[in-house]
Amino acid sequence: MASMRVRDDGSAPIVAKGRESPFKQGEYYVFEVADDVARYWNKLAPARREGLWTQSRKEGKDIRQVVETFVYKPARMK
Repeated sequence: MASMRVRDDGSAPIVAKGRESPFKQGEYYVFEVADDVARYWNKLAPARREGLWTQSRKEGKDIRQVVETFVYKPARMK
């Protein structure tokens, strides 16, 4: 397990049912995620990270669910 950090913007993070709650470390929330997801998150540009964080709040989804959809995309079907 690895972790991904999301800057705290004053709003409470949304946690999906059955998932661990993030903990606060300085000005960041720290989410426990799989290694693949953390690797993808760390390669993203800071602006894209903020965009995904905003998207998760708008959709009412856990940020981990939003990021996992990009990491574990199904293969294209012909």
